[in-house]
Amino acid sequence: MRIDERTGEVQRRVVMEKHKLTRRHRVKEKRVERRKRIDSRFDTRRSPLKWRQFHPRNIGVVYLYGLIWVVFSLWVTDTWFTWLTHRSVLNQQAILAVVAIGLVVPLAAGVFDLSIAATISASAVTVSWGLVEAGWSVPVSIAAALAVGVLVGTVNGWLVVKIKIDSFIATLGMSSVLTAYAVWRSSNRSILGFPDGFRDLTSGFAGGLNKTVVYAVVLAFVLWFVLEHTAIGRYLFATGGAREAARLAGVQTDRYVWGSLITSATFAALGGILLASQFGSTQAQSGAPYLLPAFAAAFLGATQFKRRFNVWGAILAVFVLQSGVKGLQLAGVGTTWIESLFFGVALIVAVGFSSYRKRVHGGERRWWRREESGPEYFLGRLMGWGRPRTEASKQNADQWWYDPEDREGHHLKP
Repeated sequence: MRIDERTGEVQRRVVMEKHKLTRRHRVKEKRVERRKRIDSRFDTRRSPLKWRQFHPRNIGVVYLYGLIWVVFSLWVTDTWFTWLTHRSVLNQQAILAVVAIGLVVPLAAGVFDLSIAATISASAVTVSWGLVEAGWSVPVSIAAALAVGVLVGTVNGWLVVKIKIDSFIATLGMSSVLTAYAVWRSSNRSILGFPDGFRDLTSGFAGGLNKTVVYAVVLAFVLWFVLEHTAIGRYLFATGGAREAARLAGVQTDRYVWGSLITSATFAALGGILLASQFGSTQAQSGAPYLLPAFAAAFLGATQFKRRFNVWGAILAVFVLQSGVKGLQLAGVGTTWIESLFFGVALIVAVGFSSYRKRVHGGERRWWRREESGPEYFLGRLMGWGRPRTEASKQNADQWWYDPEDREGHHLKP
């Protein structure tokens, strides 16, 4: 009899181990209490939605793109529904996408790189000067331009890590130095006459798309894999999140900061090479228009998907914002100033929304709930929440027994 009971007990445990992942068996066999229903008024989770990955706070750019489609489909129907419109956006902004994903790396490490625009100009002038005036071959000229990017990143890292200059000041000063170099090397004039082998780097690929789109997609996949699926990416985000804590945990934070600045400058140099190849001419200030859009795309992308700086968020932000600019240009709303205005507003909104979400949705309070918005907040004052309404309640509020935290009213005098 004992053997049968013991055998039955063993069989029962085998069944439990087989189905241990199901909550029904855990409740039945291990006496686990069933999940209690959470009162939504005091729910401190980030999102009450079951499919919270589709929440506007996570993929707001996707909903923005849908809104752009609806607006311009009704506004400029004849031109918006053509493949030429969206193809031109992809071809023209692929270089910006390359620069933006390169900028994601130092931002993830907690440092700024304001020299990316000047690095684009310096590398474009270098490759152009090497091809046209120095008579170098295409591979040598490209290697020289990339070397400029690596050198700039190395100097930026040395200034930030070794000299301990703030990254904002160091890269801003480097930007002025690179601008002076570009003006000197180009003699402050446009450089033209590139060979066909260099122009073929950004020629047509398929479906009217240029090779720059392919370069941007390939680089995005590589950088996404490194940041999201390797130890390098984890250490990089740890450095940007809390550098001192990461250093005490054994992470070589100085190396990651230095490497992030080199990566950003190298991507910017590559963007300068593609810029010279695609447009067929180079000027000393050719990279200046890429500074604000790159930062706007990186910060707006940081509010999407991962709620931190990420590659695909930046890529999506580039094309969504440029689609909005393209739609406004097709509608005739300005041609020269609309892009700067659009990206400036996007940068302000992205940074403001990110900080607001950390303050409100990060656990402090939720403005739409009465329990979490008292009279000390604007909505509470507007709606009159927390203020005494009757004469008795006003008198109780002045007495020593008044307790505003007692929501059931046990502290009130009958």
